[in-house]
Amino acid sequence: MDLNITMGDLRDRITFQSPTISKSPGGGQVTAYANVASNPNVWALVVYDHGQTIVINEAEKAEQRATVTIRYRIDVSDKWQVLIDGNPWKIISPPDHVRGKNRWTVFRVERVTGTV
Repeated sequence: MDLNITMGDLRDRITFQSPTISKSPGGGQVTAYANVASNPNVWALVVYDHGQTIVINEAEKAEQRATVTIRYRIDVSDKWQVLIDGNPWKIISPPDHVRGKNRWTVFRVERVTGTV
């Protein structure tokens, strides 16, 4: 895959977060996210897909997906989430390191809002 982008196209600021699991007072597991230790804030190109709204049993749920491109970074995990404009987006695809020259890393993200 050959990407025709330049450093100037990276105009969106994102923050990488990794999960931490702790126990709730009732004994269940609770997942929280915190900024990754190494370089959590990076510039990115975020290209949004068309979203969709689903209504099931009178509950509305909106899903939005996007493709994110950043400068090459080997440590990105599909267990992480990213903050885009302060909103959490789950990484839903393994990062793809494009062009074999360690130039770009591309991955897909998803944001779900509403009642489920």
